Parts: sequence; structure tokens; C-alpha cells
Amino acid sequence: MPEKTSPSSQRLPGKQLLMIGLAATAAALAATLLARLVVGLFVPLNPLFPPFSYGSIAFFTVLFCLVGVGIFALVNRLARNPLRTFNIIAVIGFFVTLLPDLAGMANPAAFPYPGASASSFVILILFHIVAAIAFLWVLNNLARRA
Repeated sequence: MPEKTSPSSQRLPGKQLLMIGLAATAAALAATLLARLVVGLFVPLNPLFPPFSYGSIAFFTVLFCLVGVGIFALVNRLARNPLRTFNIIAVIGFFVTLLPDLAGMANPAAFPYPGASASSFVILILFHIVAAIAFLWVLNNLARRA
């Protein structure tokens, strides 16, 4: 009797993985830029703090999401259960990306950013959360439907 595979245990073809990864990256970018816009309406964001610029947010969101897509492609080739394995790696990676912001929150003067404050780093953590949720939600939903 053939063994049933769950959607999370199937490997994705390269082109499909790329399209899913790009869709997840676009979702994370849109969500993060929207979060920046909404936060900026309610909280005065220091314009001298470079990570608050739309360009910085877009660049780093796309960069780290594409790194995530590359890792997903590698995991897709090597792991028995690619989606589950990637999600574990992504959650660990998410917490690693929070370390500089947590350090900045604890001691903003240690960072070379003008206008840095503890609250600035809290807001950056919020942007990390938004990007991670959007990226993983879209990636997981599309990969399971594939």
C-alpha cells in the first residue's frame, strides 16, 4: 500500500518553490511597509533613525526574506519533511534576528544610529514580528496547497 504524504512532507519543484518564496517575500514587504505607515500615524518616529526609512525597511525585509527562500530551497532538497523543518529553522532564525534589537533596546547608545532610543528598537521588533508572520503564513499556506 502506498504511503500517504502530508502536504508538509512533500518536496516542491524548483519553479513552484521560487514562486511561493517570492509571494511570501512580497507579503512580508507589503505587511511591513503597511505596519511602518500605521505606526508612523500614531507614534512619532525619529526621522534621523535610519532603520525607520521606508527604503531601509524594504531593503532588509526583502534581503532576509530572500535568504529565507534560499534556506527553504536547501531544506526542500535535504529534509524528509521540508516545510516542518523549515518552520523550525525560521522560528530559530527569527529569534536570532531579534538579538541586535534587544541589545539596542537595552543600550541604545551602543549603536551608531542617530536618534536611537529603546522605544525605537521596540518598534523594530514589531516590524520583525509583522514580517515573520506574513512571510511564514503565506509560505506555509501556498506550500501546503501546492
